[in-house]
Amino acid sequence: MVQSSWEDKELTTDLGYGELFKILWRRRFWFFGVLAGVLSLTTLISFQKQPVYLSSMQLLVEPNYRGRGNSEPEFADSGVEIDYATQLNLMRSSGLLNKALENLQEKYPDMTIEELKDALKIYQLIEGRDTETKIIQVDYMGGSPTITREVLETIQKVYFEYNLEQQKKRLQDGLSFINNQIPEARQDLIQAESGITALRNQYNLIDPEQEAAAISGRLENIKEQREALKAEYQDINGRYLQLQQHIGIFEENPNISSRLTQSQRYQNLLNQLQSVELELAEQRARFTDSNPIIQDLLAQKDSKKALLREEIIRVLGKVPPQLNLELESLQQQGQLGGSETNILETITELKADLTGIEQRQLSLAQTEQALRAQLNQFPQIIAQYNNLSQEAEVKRNTLQRLLEAKQELGVEIDRGGFNWQIVEPPSEGLLVGPNKKRDLLLGFVVASALGSFTAFMREVSDNRVFDRKQIEQQVSLPILGTLPKEPVSQNNYFLGQLPSSSLPKSLRDILQWQPFRESVDIIYENLQLLNTYSSIQSLAVTSAIAKEGKSTLICGLATSIARRHQRVLIIDANLRSPYLHREFSLKNNNGLSDWLIEGNNFPTIHSISILGETIDLITAGSKTTDPVKLLSNPRFPELIRNLQRDYDLVLLDTPPVIGTVDAIKTASCCGGVVLVSRLDTVKISELIEATNLLAKCNLLGVIANDSKETPKERRPQFLLPQINNLN
Repeated sequence: MVQSSWEDKELTTDLGYGELFKILWRRRFWFFGVLAGVLSLTTLISFQKQPVYLSSMQLLVEPNYRGRGNSEPEFADSGVEIDYATQLNLMRSSGLLNKALENLQEKYPDMTIEELKDALKIYQLIEGRDTETKIIQVDYMGGSPTITREVLETIQKVYFEYNLEQQKKRLQDGLSFINNQIPEARQDLIQAESGITALRNQYNLIDPEQEAAAISGRLENIKEQREALKAEYQDINGRYLQLQQHIGIFEENPNISSRLTQSQRYQNLLNQLQSVELELAEQRARFTDSNPIIQDLLAQKDSKKALLREEIIRVLGKVPPQLNLELESLQQQGQLGGSETNILETITELKADLTGIEQRQLSLAQTEQALRAQLNQFPQIIAQYNNLSQEAEVKRNTLQRLLEAKQELGVEIDRGGFNWQIVEPPSEGLLVGPNKKRDLLLGFVVASALGSFTAFMREVSDNRVFDRKQIEQQVSLPILGTLPKEPVSQNNYFLGQLPSSSLPKSLRDILQWQPFRESVDIIYENLQLLNTYSSIQSLAVTSAIAKEGKSTLICGLATSIARRHQRVLIIDANLRSPYLHREFSLKNNNGLSDWLIEGNNFPTIHSISILGETIDLITAGSKTTDPVKLLSNPRFPELIRNLQRDYDLVLLDTPPVIGTVDAIKTASCCGGVVLVSRLDTVKISELIEATNLLAKCNLLGVIANDSKETPKERRPQFLLPQINNLN
């Protein structure tokens, strides 16, 4: 089924320069109509324009009121603005322009403020791209060179008078402003210094930053003392812990150590165990543990430990849980003896020293905490003190500058404001318009653009098919050929089916026309190529809408076939509007519709001669009110099958496919169907709809009627490359 849409027209069309010129030529009446209309209007407007004159003057507007070092004054009337944007707005203000208008109305009473504002242009001159100058240019445009000059002279006078008035006013306002500021500045300075004095009295200090630095030094000293005490504490605590480990379990129970040292047998066994341990260590340096000597010494060691255990039980009654039976521990426990009291005294002294150090650490920590709490208040005090000091300094400097400004302002203010000097006086008006050449050229450009736009918009809004290329882009069917466009007469209905305007007077003239005959021969050759791959003995010819040249094409095809010495039959299957019998002056009785209704006599076959060739024709017969019913008669396809046995090709002229079902009914009984499309008449949407309706009827291709190609452009185009795409 054909898948396309006329909305894709712009997407599928190659808008090259050739296509653009084609569109402009096709829509030339729209283009030249808009071009002529707009150009006429612009020409009329250009010649009706009144002459325009331009006068200019330049003013140097430079602020003279400057302080030392060419800096802006720090104390002046706050209402005095010295930027150029303000000056430009001031020069455009209604107040000054009204004063100028009052002076001008005596000589030019018809002049209005709106007219003056519209014609006046004031701007700051720019040097290069972005370098602003101190020169302001004033332009005025009017209908007379004298008027433009006089207007600028009047405006210049008003500007200078206003400048003098403002200088006097600024002198008074400036001095008054400074005199009012000095008492306020003195009072502000007194208040700021009072705040500093109150802050010092509140916290009993002179300089908060120096006091904070002193407290920070004391904190550093305390920190060093605490570090030294910490080191001393660690040293004493280490000795204390060492002595505690030395006395071991007897620190908690000294009686155990005392009783064991009183046993002579315990001391002897302890000495013997020590001797065995020494011997064992010496032999282990020479032998492994599996050596008999080592084994014997280990047995002696266990024996001595067992005897020590028995002696401890004998002396103490039991082995205390905290008692360690290892040699080193036993030696310490057994040798403590008389020094136990001294060690305990030493431990007591060390413990007292530790307690003293802890008390000193606590005292230093409390002192440090108090100092830090005091120091934490200083940031706020310092910030407050600095703010008050800065404020006092600002007030002091402000008062000092005011006093200096009071002395200097008398000299500076005389030159204050803006010194407006004339750089270029108002000139005689120069003719600047209208520029007829420029206006006409611009009008031509605008008219061409509007004409092109109108032509292209008309092209976009027009849904008609204009050339065979559009058909190829919109439908996936081969173009079987094209029929040439030639001026024809529309007086004859049948002749109007092919081209339009004024053509030959009869169908025979059309069939004798050489370009038409060659085009029909190419179409038939293409059909023959199709017939090579699939036998086509009957062919229906239809179109999307009426008056697209179906009947003329059928007669041309029949003539081309007959010239090849083949038998051909034309059946007028257009039961709604039969016409072929009138063209060939035949009676329309016992035609197709009569045979389908009555079924008695076989339809009359008329033999007609066209260009010396004999062609058979069956007319449509009497008109009927229900052609669909007749074409649905089973006898209709049977008739076509019977006729196919007697003729090489049977051609059927059908009604348009859109709006009726007649063409589809007829095409379904034929071996193939071709679609005739008249260029500049059929719409893309109608062409697509017709191909979709005929998609199941073996639609062989499309024939483009009214082709505008020149004879040189019409070359024979056969379907050899497209044959493989048909099945």
